[in-house]
Amino acid sequence: MSSKTRIEFDGFEEAISRLTKLNGNVKSISEKALKKTHEIITQKAEDAITPHNQTHQTEKSLRKEAEIEWAGTVASVKTGFSISEGGLASIFLMYGTPRMKKDQKMYNAFWSKSTQQEVAEAQKEIFYNEIRRLNG
Repeated sequence: MSSKTRIEFDGFEEAISRLTKLNGNVKSISEKALKKTHEIITQKAEDAITPHNQTHQTEKSLRKEAEIEWAGTVASVKTGFSISEGGLASIFLMYGTPRMKKDQKMYNAFWSKSTQQEVAEAQKEIFYNEIRRLNG
């Protein structure tokens, strides 16, 4: 299962505004935050897929390199498994089938509230550390 993740945390607009006023490199900091986001989710997904490694095909389809994509002023990073490269099973693991219960750990690696909070906190920390650095 692959998804695009964006930067989302409380105070994001304010952080962008402050960085801009301080002549900070918003693009660079955004990419740094998205790489950290990718790292957090990928680590959780790797841990969750480990018990399911019969053929290692799904594990090999995990996007291990953070590729930042820009659409105008909006940046995102693909996280998860590449369906076209053998990651279809990740969907069955995350959501279950009529004969198989879902793997809650796999689902949580992407969608749990704790994962979302961890990602938001990491993004926020990266942005505010840069603001503090620029303020001297």
